[in-house]
Amino acid sequence: MNVTLSQNFIQITVEEDNEFLHKALAYAQKYFSKSYRLSRTVLILDDGERFKKDYLVNWAYHAFGQDEKHQKIHRENASKQSVEDSLAEEPLADLKYLLDFTYLPIRIKIVSKNALIMRVKIALRLLNTKRVILQMDKANSVARRYIAHMFEDYYVGCDRSEIYLDSTKPYFWESIMNLISFKVIHNVILDFDYDSFTNRGGLGGLESSFLTDEERVLRSCYMTLECHYQDDFKHVKKNYLKLVKEYHPDNVFGQDEQVVQSYNDRFRKIQEAYEKIKRYLRAS
Repeated sequence: MNVTLSQNFIQITVEEDNEFLHKALAYAQKYFSKSYRLSRTVLILDDGERFKKDYLVNWAYHAFGQDEKHQKIHRENASKQSVEDSLAEEPLADLKYLLDFTYLPIRIKIVSKNALIMRVKIALRLLNTKRVILQMDKANSVARRYIAHMFEDYYVGCDRSEIYLDSTKPYFWESIMNLISFKVIHNVILDFDYDSFTNRGGLGGLESSFLTDEERVLRSCYMTLECHYQDDFKHVKKNYLKLVKEYHPDNVFGQDEQVVQSYNDRFRKIQEAYEKIKRYLRAS
C-alpha cells in the first residue's frame, strides 16, 4: 500500500480488505463532486478544491506508514552512501512533494489481498573476464537495493534490472555461492537462479571436475544452510535452527498462496539439507 505520483495523477494503491479503503471511499462519496469509476478496481477523484485532496493524500500517506518508510530510506542512504547513490532514481516521494501536485486527479487503485507481492528472479550472467551481472527478470527498486547491499563487497554499479559485480577479487566465486539464498524483502520474493550461479554464468561449475556427485550434493546442502562446506557441525546446526525458525510456514499462514508455497519449499529444502549433512558426518 502506498501513495505514488505519475504524470497524470496521484495514485493511492490499497488492498480491497483494508480498513482505510472503506473510510476513504465514504469520504470521497461525501465530499468529492466528481468521481469516475473506470473499472471495478479503479476510481478517479477530482475536485476544484485542493484542500480535499490534500487531506486524503495526507491521510493515506500516514495510514500506510509511508513517512516511516521514507525516513528509513534516508537513514539507509546515509549509512550506505557509496552503494545507495546509484540507487536513488526511484525514491518514495515525501509528503511535501506529493502535496505540490494535488491539482492532479487522485486515482484510487484497489488490489486483491497480497496482490502487491512480486517475485523477482535473479540469474548470474558473465559480462567479461572481470565483471559478472546479476540480472533481474523485472525491474524492482526494492530488490535492486537489497541485492546491491547483499553483494556490496563486489558491487561496481547497476541499472534498472542489472547489478554489476567485480569477479576479480580473491575467493569471489566461493563467497558468492555462500551469499545466495531465498529471501522475502517487504513485498518482494527474491528467487535466485541457483543453476546459473553454480555454472558461473557460463564458465562451468566451480571445481566441478574435481568433485564426486556426493560431494557436489553435499556442498549444495551447505549452501542451502548458508554455510561454507568447511564449517563445523556446530555452526551448521546453529544456522539450521535460525533458518527453520525464519522460514517456518506458520510465519506466513493465511498470506498469499505464492508466498506460502515458497516458504514450504524453502523449509523442506532446509530440513533435507541438514539431514544429509548430519548423515554424512555421522558416516565419516
